[in-house]
Amino acid sequence: MKRLVQRWLLGLLSLSLCFVTSGCWSAYEIQQVDYAKAIGIDYKDGLYHMYVQSMDFTSVAKSESSTKTAEAPPVWVGHASGKTLNLAVNELFRSSQLHIAWGHVTAIVMAESILTSKHIKEVFDMLGRFPESRYTTWVYGTRDPLENILSATSIYNLSPLDSILHNPLPSFLEESLFPPVLSFKLIATHNNASTTTYLPCITLNKEHWSQNKKNYELFMIDGAFFERTGDDFEYLPHSKLPGFHWLLKDMRRAPLIIENEGTIYGALSVGLPNVKIVPVIRGNEVHFNIDAKYLTALYEYLTPVSYDEMVQFSEKTLREQILQTYHEGLKRGVDVYGLQEKVYRKNPGLWRKLSNNGTKMILTEDSIQKLDIHITIPYTGKFRRKV
Repeated sequence: MKRLVQRWLLGLLSLSLCFVTSGCWSAYEIQQVDYAKAIGIDYKDGLYHMYVQSMDFTSVAKSESSTKTAEAPPVWVGHASGKTLNLAVNELFRSSQLHIAWGHVTAIVMAESILTSKHIKEVFDMLGRFPESRYTTWVYGTRDPLENILSATSIYNLSPLDSILHNPLPSFLEESLFPPVLSFKLIATHNNASTTTYLPCITLNKEHWSQNKKNYELFMIDGAFFERTGDDFEYLPHSKLPGFHWLLKDMRRAPLIIENEGTIYGALSVGLPNVKIVPVIRGNEVHFNIDAKYLTALYEYLTPVSYDEMVQFSEKTLREQILQTYHEGLKRGVDVYGLQEKVYRKNPGLWRKLSNNGTKMILTEDSIQKLDIHITIPYTGKFRRKV
């Protein structure tokens, strides 16, 4: 009898504990949450400015039938300032009507004024300590007002998440000019004095697309920011970087005009690069041998020319664009192709000596002593090329 009573008491105790511990008391209903999807950071007049792009659950969630709606999904942008980033965020909390969920942030946009070594360290120190932050967010620089960037929407009334800001890979695979950067990659390169920190510049294009004859603002990557050796960042527009993408190992596809002495013979789609950069060290002098091979496709054939001439003209143009970009970077104190890291990997002691531990540029106008370009055109589209 005594044992039976003990069992009953134990059962009642277990049942009562189930009522007490069941449920998530700190959980929020999904319709009562502000989902932060992008963060903008600026620095003006001695204050950090924090911008937050937030959306409701219907804009974040994907419908099984269609992601299009009759109207463009609403985008809200919050803004607050403070002497530190944390104070700016807390200032924003004062007017927030709902709980802000930070775990869904997919993009960080930094204004040009924040792109200094000191400010970037402070930004990622704060974000790295925040428990909900992730190291897999896309990171951009911009010269546009942050409120304009974070207020832009996508085409066809799609969710704002279907845009270059939140998903840059589809655009990069179409034209591989400026690769997107994840936050962990940015932190790693910035903390390594031998590497060149690179940041794509996002802007709003108002000319390419229109809706019912009205210009529509859409995202575009136009140029990039590069960290000068031992200094702040330098912006180089697209027009100053014609050959930047040719030495990218992740390049998928990029256009190249077949041209010689003002005559355009056609256009190639260049891809599948095989790039080898070898530093050649002689005493305290450093030079580089670059060998790059590409497979291409002929998609425009405008003027008759032999295959050998087509390859010759294309290799000449590509070589000129690579060297033009290299020299443009040197003028700004930027190692565009990351050549100094190759020296560090091969001989770190010599790199420290020549660069004064990363505070001095070791490249010169003649550092690239050999540049071999090899282009093959195995595909000419559905039509056979007649020469």
